[in-house]
Amino acid sequence: MTSPEQQGLNAALLCAMDDGISGGKLANVDDIVVIRHGVLVYERYFAYPHQLNFDATSRHRGNSMTKSVVSLLVGIAMERGLIKDVDVPAFFYLPENADLRMLDKDPITLRHLLTMSAGLGSDRAPGVTFRYSDSETELVGAILKKVTGKTVDVLAQEELFAPLGINDVEWHKSPFSGVAMSSAGLNLRPRDWAKIGQLVLNRGAWEGRQIVPASWVDQSTAEQITTEEPQSYGYQWWLGRSLEGNREVQWIAAQGFNSQKTIIIPALDMVVVFNASRQSKNMVAPELDLLDRYIVPAASRD
Repeated sequence: MTSPEQQGLNAALLCAMDDGISGGKLANVDDIVVIRHGVLVYERYFAYPHQLNFDATSRHRGNSMTKSVVSLLVGIAMERGLIKDVDVPAFFYLPENADLRMLDKDPITLRHLLTMSAGLGSDRAPGVTFRYSDSETELVGAILKKVTGKTVDVLAQEELFAPLGINDVEWHKSPFSGVAMSSAGLNLRPRDWAKIGQLVLNRGAWEGRQIVPASWVDQSTAEQITTEEPQSYGYQWWLGRSLEGNREVQWIAAQGFNSQKTIIIPALDMVVVFNASRQSKNMVAPELDLLDRYIVPAASRD
């Protein structure tokens, strides 16, 4: 932990953001954590009437940020030879799933599931069109269970959380199957979400150990398919940009409902975590407004 200034950040801008959120003039997020050059430089928890008060010890629901953690597990399984290729038909791993047969179309592959382009339940050909789908990520989790013999929560505990020193974890199970969900359900403390972001920023390395293959981090956080959103999509990771004047800053993000975001900004050597319990009255993407107006400009002094 250091002051923002020691890591090249303009503390005045961060304080202005802090005051704006506390004063109700900016988006109401529960917490913001900023890591710069591997160091915690800003951490703030906000309180609102009729809402739980969060602090550094509180787990926060990640919602669909869970999907990006599952993507990291796929990379680990591939490194170990348990998954040979993202272009192998998904039916090869899940022959009991009749929906994956697709006799009248090209086969649905793991790549299609990772990019949400499988076209399940539609007449769309696989791999052509992005359609956001929790069910496709659940199939990714089912493939991981088939090849490893472990559910995603157990696999993540062994392969990610233990090496990262993440000890306070809650992972909700599906009420239908009793199995940990792959599309949502992972709750971590904000600093632990930041550790996940830092792992990606480090291209899968942590304290000298390669946890996730660097090649998989590169591949999964590169654009794999375009979307109808302003952002594009990798393998369960969103890709976007912030504009500061004429400067464009590219970022990678795990994103979940109600403004959950873990944002990795390689060009600034920075990780930013936002959590919230409800949508702001200003909601379009209020946390990205905070990123664009305050956090990215705070690093411009570099």
